Amino acid sequence: MPQKAPVSQVMTTKVQTADVRDSLSTVRRMVAAGGFHHVPILDGRELVGIISSRDLVQVYRHLAANRCETNEFELGEEPSVSHTMTTDLVTMRSDESIEKAIDTLGDGRIHSILVLDGDDMLIGIVTNIDLLEYLFA
Repeated sequence: MPQKAPVSQVMTTKVQTADVRDSLSTVRRMVAAGGFHHVPILDGRELVGIISSRDLVQVYRHLAANRCETNEFELGEEPSVSHTMTTDLVTMRSDESIEKAIDTLGDGRIHSILVLDGDDMLIGIVTNIDLLEYLFA
C-alpha cells in the first residue's frame, strides 16, 4: 500500500464536533453514544481544541473522587469544555502523506490528527484505527 498517498484517502470526514460553549456532559454523551474517542471543539467555525475519551475519564475520575469525599457534586462543579480541551493541536493538510500521519501517531503520545483545509477549517480526522485499517486491509 502506498504510504506516499495523501492522508485524505484514510481520514474520516464525518467528524462529530462540539462547541466550546457546550457542557462537558454533552461531550461525554456524544462519545458514549457515537463510538468514537475524539471530539474536536469549535468556536463558531474555528477549531480551538479537542477532547479525547481519555480526557473525559480523567475529569470524571477526579469528580467521582471528590463526590466520594463530599457525598454529592456541588452545582457548577463540572469543568467547562474550554478548561478540559487540549489546545496544543496536532494538525496536517489533506494532501500530506499517510506516511507522515504514521510517523506522527507512531510515537504513541497522541491518537489522532486533525486534518485542515487551506483555510484552516476542519475537514477530517485521522486516528490510529484509520491507519491500522488502511495498513492491514
